[in-house]
Amino acid sequence: MTTARTLFYSRGIYATGIDLIVEEAHIAKASLYHHFPSKEQLVAAYLAELRTQFEVALEREVNTRGNDISIPFDFLDQALVTGDFFGCPFTNALTEMPTSPLIISEVRSYRDRVFEFFTSAVDGDVVLAEDLMLIYDGLFTSCKLDPDRRRVRGARDLALRLTRRAG
Repeated sequence: MTTARTLFYSRGIYATGIDLIVEEAHIAKASLYHHFPSKEQLVAAYLAELRTQFEVALEREVNTRGNDISIPFDFLDQALVTGDFFGCPFTNALTEMPTSPLIISEVRSYRDRVFEFFTSAVDGDVVLAEDLMLIYDGLFTSCKLDPDRRRVRGARDLALRLTRRAG
């Protein structure tokens, strides 16, 4: 899974063949297909793993900082620090596999969790939470093109100003 995750994220799903995953992971193709009968199922598992990691990190931060609207933006900021940023893995997967029910389900689950966080952070204001999702989504696209941490600070500041005006 580690090899698949790295290759899918850095190279793209379609550009990453099963043979390359098998070669890089030093496993037998039969072993891979035993656990993941299709590439689509492997991609869905990759996304599920990322979603779970996000949820655990989000819960940890909420327990420490409360419903601080900055948390998701801070996660993106941390991702840019590593220097290997290729955009939102969920959006990337949906772009490459837009009709896959498995991929759509994983993307929705992730986005639902982000939306749930924003909604909670703004005391149930669904319209404001939708606006925050637009800022967050746009930030990922902007940073994919030009991964500059100043963009994250600007988007986070915009989100904070928006929530202060609404409150």
